[in-house]
Amino acid sequence: MTTRPIESFARRDAVPSLTRFVLVNERTPRDNACCALCCGRIEHGYVRDPHTRLLYCDAACFTEHEKMSLPVTTRPARRVS
Repeated sequence: MTTRPIESFARRDAVPSLTRFVLVNERTPRDNACCALCCGRIEHGYVRDPHTRLLYCDAACFTEHEKMSLPVTTRPARRVS
């Protein structure tokens, strides 16, 4: 066993790229926080996006926000030959 720190967790603010969200149960944020999507007050438990640090009241609001932020795919234009 080694005592070297794992490089990806050496810094506290470094988040692994595969982490999509953090589910926090039975806790409230320090201040009177509101959901980033529906603006509802967060009471007990919330979902945090580690990349943007936005708070959501539940997983449904988080997934809805992800759907809204996906890029629109269009049909590629024909190439000129």
